[in-house]
Amino acid sequence: MIDEPPTRKTRRETDTMSARLQVLSTIVVLFTVVVCGPTAPADNLPLPKGEARTPETRALTAQEAARTLERDWLFQAMDEPLLQRATKEIGWARELAQRLAHQRKTPSLANELKELDALQRRLGKLASQPATSQTAKDAETVPNWIWYPEGKPVEDAPAEARFFRCRFEVPTEARRATLRIAADDACEGFLNGTKIGAQTGWSRAAVLTIGRLLRTGENVLAVRGENKPAPSKNPAGMIARLAVTLADGKQMIVVSDASWRAEKEKHSQWAQAAFDDSGWKPAAVTAPFGGGPWGKIAGLGKADLQEDPVAAYADTTPAVKDLYFAVRRVKRNIQFKNPVVDFTRLLFVDQPLPQGPESRHEAIPRMGIMAVPGGRLLVLDGLHPGGRLRQLAPQETPGSFWRPDLSFDATKVLFCFKPHDEKSFHLYEISFDGTGLRQLTDSEYDDIDPIYLPDGHITFTTTRGNSYVRCGPFIYSYILARCDADGGNVYLISRNGEPDFVPALLNDGRVIYSRWEYTDKPLWRLQKLWTTNQDGTGTAHFWGNQSVWPDHLSEPRPIPGSHRVMFSGVGHHDWWSGSIGIIDAEKGRDWPNGLTKVTADLRWPEVSLPPDDPQEAADYHASGRFTGYKTAYPLSEEDFLVSARGVRDKFRLYLMDVHGNRDLIYEGVYNVWHAMPAKPRPMPPRQIDRVAWPGTGKDRKPVEPGVFFSADVCEGVPDLPRGMVKYLRVFQLDYKTYSTWNKTYRHSGPVVSIVQEEGVKRILSEVPVEADGSVHFKTPAGRALYFQLLDADRRCLQTMRSFTGVMPAERRGCVGCHEGHSTAPTPAQHSLALQRPPTELSPPPWGTASISYERFVQPVLDRYCVKCHQGNAPNSAEPNLALRPGHNVFKEPYLTLVGSAGWRNPVGGGRPGYGIAGAIPVESSYGQNDASALATLPPMKYLSYNSRLVKLAASGKHYDVKVDPLSLHQLIAWVDACCPFMGEDELRALGDPVFPGIDRLPIRPRVKTAPVIERP
Repeated sequence: MIDEPPTRKTRRETDTMSARLQVLSTIVVLFTVVVCGPTAPADNLPLPKGEARTPETRALTAQEAARTLERDWLFQAMDEPLLQRATKEIGWARELAQRLAHQRKTPSLANELKELDALQRRLGKLASQPATSQTAKDAETVPNWIWYPEGKPVEDAPAEARFFRCRFEVPTEARRATLRIAADDACEGFLNGTKIGAQTGWSRAAVLTIGRLLRTGENVLAVRGENKPAPSKNPAGMIARLAVTLADGKQMIVVSDASWRAEKEKHSQWAQAAFDDSGWKPAAVTAPFGGGPWGKIAGLGKADLQEDPVAAYADTTPAVKDLYFAVRRVKRNIQFKNPVVDFTRLLFVDQPLPQGPESRHEAIPRMGIMAVPGGRLLVLDGLHPGGRLRQLAPQETPGSFWRPDLSFDATKVLFCFKPHDEKSFHLYEISFDGTGLRQLTDSEYDDIDPIYLPDGHITFTTTRGNSYVRCGPFIYSYILARCDADGGNVYLISRNGEPDFVPALLNDGRVIYSRWEYTDKPLWRLQKLWTTNQDGTGTAHFWGNQSVWPDHLSEPRPIPGSHRVMFSGVGHHDWWSGSIGIIDAEKGRDWPNGLTKVTADLRWPEVSLPPDDPQEAADYHASGRFTGYKTAYPLSEEDFLVSARGVRDKFRLYLMDVHGNRDLIYEGVYNVWHAMPAKPRPMPPRQIDRVAWPGTGKDRKPVEPGVFFSADVCEGVPDLPRGMVKYLRVFQLDYKTYSTWNKTYRHSGPVVSIVQEEGVKRILSEVPVEADGSVHFKTPAGRALYFQLLDADRRCLQTMRSFTGVMPAERRGCVGCHEGHSTAPTPAQHSLALQRPPTELSPPPWGTASISYERFVQPVLDRYCVKCHQGNAPNSAEPNLALRPGHNVFKEPYLTLVGSAGWRNPVGGGRPGYGIAGAIPVESSYGQNDASALATLPPMKYLSYNSRLVKLAASGKHYDVKVDPLSLHQLIAWVDACCPFMGEDELRALGDPVFPGIDRLPIRPRVKTAPVIERP
């Protein structure tokens, strides 16, 4: 460790604060807020981040570096007896040497193999020696439950506070110290009179970092324990264990035992070091750890002490430790002789974790309002903890970083940085030697995760689309963008309304990234891999868009010389717990085909265990209780750099292979992420730019449309009878540039639909389909579009549950409806639609107005139905179809007609007319881990073709009601839009949100005056 983070707040305190905020956020969601105006609450605002300071950048001494490695090797031993672990490590080292020996450029490993032989003999001698009893020493390091000596406190004690003190000597300067403490029922601790923390509840010990408060010489640990009232027997106890690592690496342990002093009454200055406690009684030991009514509470067991591995192996003899360390040194030498490790310098960031409400959510950590200053952009020269460290940035103002990139010739570094005194991230570039720093972009929006493109442009993600996540009105959507090398001419090249994550270049020149989307699908599981060309054309699914496992395929990187891609599988609500995997898209596009897990010691976060979970290497072995693997950088098919951490720990940088071998490269002050070799690398192919760029600013011209074509829209839908499809409907999904910032119903803000977390939809056209199934039409560029196949009555036969779009002047084709990308398209040159110019889009009779219930449905009901279904008349028919208040913003009969299609629908089933609209049951019929919720729907199962409401209206037989064609068309359009309640007109009728703290946001959320942002 270089030094401790520049704050005295412990990680546990930070975690506790974050947990409380998340609980608060959850409570807020449970309440219904229906206004967007001045009374809207101020939730999910950025937190004050405290003092802004950049840690000192210095190299470790040789002794510090050696201790850092040894500490990590003990962590990797996983509480195994070290002789047993050393035996395994020798075996793995030999297997590693054997694999490397087959590689042409591997240096000689003869010396290392000789050393392993000698260590094996030494191990045999140690193993043959009689075991040394450690019972007495073990007893000294195992804490006990203690209390004031009165009766039998292990069974029953007064509901009062008791006071405890312990004096101990620290012989030299302390490098670190960790106190683990708990009490039945509550306690607070003091060190030399300074309060160090408090804990309520005895089931988990508090973990407090107190190294900075220790002093050389005598120290006093004082604890106030409180036994709270209970209805029956009321045991009381306090337990503590203090582990101190001294400057020379040795460790001392202080535990709660009979040497502590106890008192019944509170005395003035009782917690101060100088207080005279000679009149206090010796504490009563009531039970050892693991005994009494408490059992083995969390935080004090061996697995918990693994977080402090030096403490976990404090009782192991020096001879055994020395042998284990010697084995690890030899194995490390072998691993770093791997010819793929052909570099000595690394580029990475060392950055604090973000803080704020829901900061573990996949889409929130990268927002500038969550950033914590203290980050550094670093170059490490020497692949070990004692390597020479050089700080590229910040050069002045402290701030925060995300993923940097190195130019292909390794002379320049591209990075994003948020200065502490500004609200957003910007793009910067600096020479690798630390000169020539220049800022490339500057706006109120976040620009993050930039990469160099072969043609000199830059791709990055940005919030400049001013869009918000549909299920998170306080989450900005950062989407793919492109700019010139100097930061000019920024274009939004994504059609996504939800976030795009961490782009990278594939070996063939395409850009790969993870994309969150949920077009008429559940919102939870679709954060899968997509690709696009460097100019934003040709966006295509890469892997997983109908897969539950893994949840989110983040931070993809191509394996050198391979078509395979390495990624970190993280959780929708758990960005920091990841497991590394590899995708081979040539073996399939959805789980389980083409997927293997590398870090088999961790499951895919958040999702259930998959029925099949293939491993990349069958001989994988775990080393250390890691809880998260992130930002992997593949070096070969077997080797990679990776950031990993243990429980409540920081991310450290490792060299690792798919078999489980790993060795520490560097441990930062905070978290080491996004490491990449600082060396020239092959440049992927430069792609032809096919886009008619419209210009930016005052020079912007009208955006040229693009063209879609398909040789046969029916291909890939075997259950759809030929000849039924007459039209292809083009739906537009408006970008959610409006937000109340807070959730007004369920997860939306403002809410659009009871069915799902929905956005505004509108129909651009219903394009005639030729007799051979072909279509060929123009479409606006920069829009999110999806298609439906319609019959002659314009009822939906099949719907697309994803979105697509084109860039200006882009021509792209579709292979049938929902075909896999591995299927070859039908030759299009003889298709009827391709024999003529592309069709201009012709809007429906109502134009391109957005679809809503009160404009599209209720007028039809009023005209044809309410006369009989008016509800308040004595002979009124059911259901009541008159417009009237319902729940929240939703009115009746909307809630009844939609029925159970929406989760948490406040209207119960069983009533007449319930659910007759026929919406897709997007959320209500599936579990979050149900893959069928993501699959292509069978044709004619939902929406207007199978809607009882549409059938009644269209039949002409329901009491001879003859609905006019336009009214019927509107009913069909509303059902096929999946039954939204609001459209753009209704949303803009709401006020803009106003609440305390709104000015702290970089972008002011609006609804009535929400902007319309043109893309690209």
